[in-house]
Amino acid sequence: MGRRRFSAMIPHALVFTRTCRTSDRRTIRWYECELIDDQGARRLRNRAFFSLDEAKSWASSEGYPVDDADIQDAR
Repeated sequence: MGRRRFSAMIPHALVFTRTCRTSDRRTIRWYECELIDDQGARRLRNRAFFSLDEAKSWASSEGYPVDDADIQDAR
C-alpha cells in the first residue's frame, strides 16, 4: 500500500458581498468574511465591513489572507 500524504491547509479567508434593499428602495452593500483553516470554516455574520479593503485588511490582520479570486457574491 502506498503512503498517504497529508498536507496542512493554509488558513485563508473568503469575502462575501451582501446586498439588501430597504423598503424605501435604497441599496445597502456590505462585506462579510468566512475564515477557513484546519478546523473548518466559520462565517462571521456579526462583523460587517463597508469596504472590500477594510474586510481584506481585517482578515489579513487575523492571519487569514484573502486572494482577490476568493471574493464571492452572496445575496
